[in-house]
Amino acid sequence: MRTLLISANREPFPEPVFPIGAVYVANALQEAGAEVRLFDVRRHFHVPLLRREITSFRPERIGISLRNVDNAAYPATRFYLPSYRALVQAVRACSDAPIILGGSAFSLFPEEISVYLGADGGVKGEGEKIAELFQNLKEGQIVIGDHLNIAGVAFPKNIKELFPGFRRYKTVGIQTARGCPNQCVYCTYPSLEGRQHRARSPESVVDEIIMLYKDFGTRNFYIVDSLFNADEDHMIGVLEMLARLGLPVRFSCYLQPKISSAGIFRLLKAAGCVAVDFGTDSCSAAMLASIRKPFSIDDILKASLSCRKAGIDFCHSLILGGPGETRESIIETIRMMDEIAPKAVIAMTGLRIYPGTEMHRIAIEEGLCETGQSLLEPMFYFSQMGPQKLLETAWQAADWKKNWFFPGRKDWSSTTGYRVLNFFCRKGPVWRTFSR
Repeated sequence: MRTLLISANREPFPEPVFPIGAVYVANALQEAGAEVRLFDVRRHFHVPLLRREITSFRPERIGISLRNVDNAAYPATRFYLPSYRALVQAVRACSDAPIILGGSAFSLFPEEISVYLGADGGVKGEGEKIAELFQNLKEGQIVIGDHLNIAGVAFPKNIKELFPGFRRYKTVGIQTARGCPNQCVYCTYPSLEGRQHRARSPESVVDEIIMLYKDFGTRNFYIVDSLFNADEDHMIGVLEMLARLGLPVRFSCYLQPKISSAGIFRLLKAAGCVAVDFGTDSCSAAMLASIRKPFSIDDILKASLSCRKAGIDFCHSLILGGPGETRESIIETIRMMDEIAPKAVIAMTGLRIYPGTEMHRIAIEEGLCETGQSLLEPMFYFSQMGPQKLLETAWQAADWKKNWFFPGRKDWSSTTGYRVLNFFCRKGPVWRTFSR
């Protein structure tokens, strides 16, 4: 069965994201016997090009991967569903093939998005084992994808034919594991991937990197795991294999700022790691407890110092405004960031409320929203400070700091300066260009 997968993500900020989820699903469908092509909206969405792709390939099924509902940034919030609806309408205008939705955005709001976009069906959760849905679709059917053993998840070896535009990405995503055991109040990963850590073998991950390097010359990678060190032993297994090979590749990754020894960062460096994004959220002990982070202020300091000593650039990502946040806790966080002096600090203001999270329960309890109320259009939590005081406190306290960046302060992706910077810095995180 001819199946066209469309990656619908058009967001260029902070960097264009390689559509690794759609690529892995494409490989699974191909192994189940389908003839598959992947069309990337981010790289070449013009209706004539889409029409030409559909006309030439003549798909019998069309899958659309939806990565995000919105940019989760306040106050410069962008809601993506209208652009997804325009994409579906463009597809409908030139094809009668059933449209099946998937991806993390769809998995969070499957029924609402199905109605909003007028799809024929969808997959909530992981999509690699749903080949039967593409073959035997019942109108309006939404299938639950199991949290599967991901040992067989793989990058297609014929990626050049399946996804002709993939080499336009200077950085390619690689996933080593899924599932997050943490209980952060706002996070959707446990819902999307489950709390059980499920890993690919280090050999399969490294073989994928070797294949991409040898066959296509790919040198820059991003480990897309929600936390590469969610299982430190598994991460070490991957790193040791990469370090032994000594390939001229480099990668960046997300880590929680909690390590067993400083040697972990020396191993990261030896394996080719050039940048780490720590999901820190706050440097106030009270706020870490409030949002249920599984590490301490001391952990943050030790991880930062070890990362710097290893010669790896690092960033701390913060989320300001959680339950109990005050002016004093924000100042405490800013002072700690001054002491640590990372390459960059990325600070979100307000917590996007998603259904089924602890943050959702808290918001209902505090009367910010009602049970059953739709959260499809962005809604944020701001602690008792309220949005205006929160923004004023954060922006004023960090305003002169060159390495601080607030994604919600303006629509950065539309600015000329950002577009120029993004063009010239496509081989790694843009924050590596920041001055301290």
